[in-house]
Amino acid sequence: MISKIRASLRLLFFAIGSLFYITRYLIKATILGNDLQRALRLLSQWTRLLAKGLGLKIEVLGTVPTEAGLLVCNHRSYIDPFLLFGSVPAVPVGKAAVAKWPIIGLAGKLAGAVFIDRSSVESRAASRKAIADRLQNNFFVINYAEGTTHTNSQTTDFKPGLFKEAVIGQFLVYPVALEYQLATDAWVGDALFIPHFLACFGKKNTFARIKIGPPLTGSDADSLLHQTKDWIDTALLELRTNWFENG
Repeated sequence: MISKIRASLRLLFFAIGSLFYITRYLIKATILGNDLQRALRLLSQWTRLLAKGLGLKIEVLGTVPTEAGLLVCNHRSYIDPFLLFGSVPAVPVGKAAVAKWPIIGLAGKLAGAVFIDRSSVESRAASRKAIADRLQNNFFVINYAEGTTHTNSQTTDFKPGLFKEAVIGQFLVYPVALEYQLATDAWVGDALFIPHFLACFGKKNTFARIKIGPPLTGSDADSLLHQTKDWIDTALLELRTNWFENG
């Protein structure tokens, strides 16, 4: 019963708090005009408060980057972006369907999110161009190269498109491994958002770790992809091992 009450209150906090920050940005945008930097600052600020309110305990390992680039992460859940936003304000990349989600979709649009319809060649091409434009304007971009969530111990196949753009534009690529202490915190398959949220955040705390790797560059997209993937795969095993050792 306590966990259900806690989760319900946190869901309310998430909804009301998100709407407050969205409204705050829209008011400023009406007066001062749209500003992606301002939107990302507000998103980062809200993410830090949200993590505390939801009981998210996030351990950040590695060096937080200061020079803009492509943050390539493995993918577990809709929670994933919030693990990184608090440390690195970045433009998210997601599936086209997410743009229609209440609150999250609107927040993503205000933060300059790039939504991709992977079934459309035109959408994929337009999305790669939009991401390259943001990188050229010195914004960080978060990309989940697997394209879907899962609970495998290591990454699945990476989509090659953005690695080609990184080579062409000579953008930095930062490999990022993220993991949750409990496999049930991942959001996979046909799981519905509300039931998963209530189960995940009914616990007193949800523990997560991210490990940020060194910037990678290269002149060959395939080689850059495999360097990034190998680094994340190794880091994921390290994260899980350390968790088990620490109990």
